[in-house]
Amino acid sequence: MKKVALFGIGELPKFLLVESKGVIKEKFPLECLFLGELRPQFQGERDGQLLAEVQLEKLLSLKPKGFLFVGGITSYDLYSNGLNFVFGLAFPFNGFIVSYARLESQELELFKSRLRKEITHEMGHVFGLSHCPLPECVMHFSNSLFEVDLKGEDFCQRCKRELERAFLKLNLL
Repeated sequence: MKKVALFGIGELPKFLLVESKGVIKEKFPLECLFLGELRPQFQGERDGQLLAEVQLEKLLSLKPKGFLFVGGITSYDLYSNGLNFVFGLAFPFNGFIVSYARLESQELELFKSRLRKEITHEMGHVFGLSHCPLPECVMHFSNSLFEVDLKGEDFCQRCKRELERAFLKLNLL
């Protein structure tokens, strides 16, 4: 089975690691291995936010031989050039990063659902999927927590077909 390497950028609480690995295993035909916690890269930092592209580039530079993709989960708030903040970022067919800084909630199940949605969304981008116009699809673009909460945790039928085509191209099925 092909593997994805998962890192924490900063400290990653155990329950979030379990949730992150679980959603990857559930939604994608990949083995997910946690390879440790990394210090964040502060190049491009602004007002306490980290530049998502810098974090993702660092992750990609650490991808071990034999791993298909690399991913990162962080508590640090992220931004991207031209965007005030991002929940995550992905480079197709390479890797992703997700920040849970803006996903937290007093309700633990809501928090975990938001995290699962954003990891699934960014992994969808890793497999080449674009944003979906259907608001209930996990691939729908979210620009606020309200929009994250509105969408589901699963791919719509069209996105599922695109995802399966990507799995076939990568010999994952």
